Amino acid sequence: MKLEGGYMNEKHEPIDLAMMCQMLDFISADRPRDDWAALLMSAKSEFGDQAKTVMQAWSSKADNYDRLAFNSTWKSIKAGGGITIATLIQTAKDSGYQFKSISKTDRNRLAKEQGERKRLRLEAEKREEQDTALRQKEAAIFASEFIKNRAAKVNPNHPYFIKKHLANAIKELGATSYLYQYYQSIIVPLYQFDEFGKINICSLQYIDEGGRKIFLKGGKTKGAFFPLRFDGYIFSIVICEGLATAMTYALYYDQLSEIVVAFNAKNLKHVARSFKNLYPKARIIIAGDNDVQTEIKTGINPGVKAAQQAAIAVDAELSIPVFNDGEFGTDWNDRFVLDSMQQEGSSHG
Repeated sequence: MKLEGGYMNEKHEPIDLAMMCQMLDFISADRPRDDWAALLMSAKSEFGDQAKTVMQAWSSKADNYDRLAFNSTWKSIKAGGGITIATLIQTAKDSGYQFKSISKTDRNRLAKEQGERKRLRLEAEKREEQDTALRQKEAAIFASEFIKNRAAKVNPNHPYFIKKHLANAIKELGATSYLYQYYQSIIVPLYQFDEFGKINICSLQYIDEGGRKIFLKGGKTKGAFFPLRFDGYIFSIVICEGLATAMTYALYYDQLSEIVVAFNAKNLKHVARSFKNLYPKARIIIAGDNDVQTEIKTGINPGVKAAQQAAIAVDAELSIPVFNDGEFGTDWNDRFVLDSMQQEGSSHG
């Protein structure tokens, strides 16, 4: 049974790197990016960086092969990703590959090698988990001290807010009391729930004058959020991708619900689950992006897809902005700006 790019049943014949090369001959490299990345994860989970040359040679057969994209994706794959070599094996079998008969001696050898790789892999995963936990702890301490000692209250007239038509929103939402600024960068704190349901700062997001966003190195982002409006009356919760979307939604589309920023599409589901666990009776709304232009180019709408997955995961409602032909936008802030411009045009006309 397939499960999010991997297979639930990990039982399979033991293999070595040479056998994996034979399997790849049956698998087309021209496939959707998520499927391609899953196969890279599958190979790396079993053979580590020993599989890099093999997977790069296989990937290069695709019409859209990009060496830089391959290297970036390969580097981003960490231990304990949840996808095992079983994914690649099953994909090869589905494509016509069949295991050949081998001697008992060879089978035992392959099983022994596989066992040793598993031992080393588990050790590497444990070290990585410990290193990640340490980095996240250090980042959380830095973030807290940075907010207290170095950051100033945010300027409502920051170029980013002007561009997003949100200068007045900052004042009306009272956001100057919980958004910050350091030189020309807006500072957005990231929070997470602890075991008692209390929110604690865990990282920071920096937004520069041009709208470029980066996170504090080493800080936790998965499941982390920014509570734009969160006063304790948890009846309805709206989870948005970004800060501008959340501010727009809070002021112009929903003045009553709690409003939370998830920071990116992939994090919507993780944040939604956190709030669902703590507030199981609350109404949850996923205010997702509508990546129309990306869908036109690739046939995939990542914003809508991620929002739908988050909604399904917690039985939430969906709120997706609609854009007409000729309109360019992705989120609720874009929808608001377009509507405002149209209203201004009508009043002047």
